[in-house]
Amino acid sequence: MGEPIKIYEMPTNTNQRAFQLYEVQGKTIQNTTYPHETDRPHRHTYYEICVFITGAGKHEIDFEAHPIHSNSVHFLSPGQIHLISRENDYHGYLMVFSREFYGLEQGNEDVLFQLPFFNNPTLVPILNLTQADFSELLNLILSLRKEYIHWNNFSSDILRHYLQIFLLKCKQYYLRYFADTNKTLDPHFSLVQQFNALVEQRFRQVHQVQEYASLMAMTPSLLNKHVKNITGFTAGEIILDRLMLQAKRYLIYTDLSNKEIAYQLNYPDPSYFSRIFKRKTGKSPSDFRKSENEKYQL
Repeated sequence: MGEPIKIYEMPTNTNQRAFQLYEVQGKTIQNTTYPHETDRPHRHTYYEICVFITGAGKHEIDFEAHPIHSNSVHFLSPGQIHLISRENDYHGYLMVFSREFYGLEQGNEDVLFQLPFFNNPTLVPILNLTQADFSELLNLILSLRKEYIHWNNFSSDILRHYLQIFLLKCKQYYLRYFADTNKTLDPHFSLVQQFNALVEQRFRQVHQVQEYASLMAMTPSLLNKHVKNITGFTAGEIILDRLMLQAKRYLIYTDLSNKEIAYQLNYPDPSYFSRIFKRKTGKSPSDFRKSENEKYQL
C-alpha cells in the first residue's frame, strides 16, 4: 500500500493559527501559508468552510462526489476525507478554524454540534444559495478578510464574532432550504441532532440503540420513532452507517488489517465485521481498500 491519506493540523507559524482565511483563484492554491497541499485526498483536525463564488469542478467528501456550483458553501468537519478538484475559472474563499477557537468565548466547544451541517453524517454539508442570499454571506466574508489582513490585538475576538454570525446565517439558510426534505423545522429536530452528536462522539464503543436511548433518558422505541421521522433512517441504521464510514476511513488512510479495524470499532468477531461491511458496501474490506487505492493511485 502507498502513502496513507494525510491528516493536517492547524498551521503554527503565524499568530492567526486558530483562524485562517484564504482567497483562491484558479485550479490551485497559490498562498504559501496554506496548511497543506490539496491535490490528494486528505483530512483535517480542524473545521473548514469552502465558499465558492464561481463554481467549477467537483468536491469529494467521504467517498461522495458533489458538483461545485457558484454561490455555494461547503462545510467540512474534523476527520472527513475530502478532495476539491477545481477548474481554471474557480474563485472562492477558504476559512479554517479550530474547535477551540469557535467555542472559546462561550466556554463550550460543543456548540459546533448544534449546527446541522457540521459533525452530522446524515445531512448534506452543502448549501447551494440564491444570488441574494449568497451576497449577504459574501459581505460577511469580506468583513472577515479585512479584519484578518489588518490583524491586531482585538482581531481574534472580532473574527470569532464575525464567524459566529456567518455560521448562524448559514444555519438560518440551511433550515430554510432543507425544511421540507430534512424536516429541520420539526420540534424534534434538535433531539435528533443530539442523537447524532452522541453517535459522533461514542460510535466506536456504543453500538446499541438502547444505550443511546438511555443516555438521552428516553425509550429506544421513542428514539427510533423521532430519528426515523426526521432522517428517514432508523437509529440503528445511523449508528451502523457511522461505523462503516469509519471503517472506510481506516481502510484508506491506515495500514490496519481487517482484524485490527474490527478491534478499533469494538467488533469482537472480525469475520462478522467483514460480513457487515460487505452487506453495506457490496465489497469486502480488502476489495474496497484495493479499489479506492487504485482510484487515487495511493
